Amino acid sequence: MADRRTVLRLLGATAAATGLAGTTTAQDDDETETDDGDEDDRLPIVLGGKREYWLGVAPEEIEGEENPTMELEDGQQYEIVWINLDGLEHELVVETEDGEELAASDSSEDAGEAVSTTVDASDEMAEYYCSFHPDSMRGDVETNGGFDLSGDGSDDGNDSDDGDGSDDSDDHDSNDHGSDDGGDY
Repeated sequence: MADRRTVLRLLGATAAATGLAGTTTAQDDDETETDDGDEDDRLPIVLGGKREYWLGVAPEEIEGEENPTMELEDGQQYEIVWINLDGLEHELVVETEDGEELAASDSSEDAGEAVSTTVDASDEMAEYYCSFHPDSMRGDVETNGGFDLSGDGSDDGNDSDDGDGSDDSDDHDSNDHGSDDGGDY
């Protein structure tokens, strides 16, 4: 519980830091802003690092999981932020099935420090691990469509459901006579 509270407290600081970094990136990439605008609005994948495991913080699908599987979409760019929870030195590395290093973050040995790295997802990615604690801090990477990291993923789902939901619910009511049974209760 203390780890989760620590991560949540630090997450606010991390969000502020990554928000500033996103602003800088948008300014640097002015020419491609329209092409990358959607990607700039994506939320990062957030992990907490401690000797025993990587702790999933965000997105919601991995919250509270130890060494969660990272679900990425081939060809997409992702920001991964990890927070040092225990003050030991950590570094996040992504590798292929054959052990070839594809990406690595900076290392940190300062409790509470947030480290951000950007990776380009590819089908070659197999695992991520801490270079200082590779036996305990290791998780899988899958390229099967990826997490929903849009800040408005629930809004998109609601809009689709609202448009389709009313038609589907009307069809469902007319096809299911169970709604008549529900009315009898």
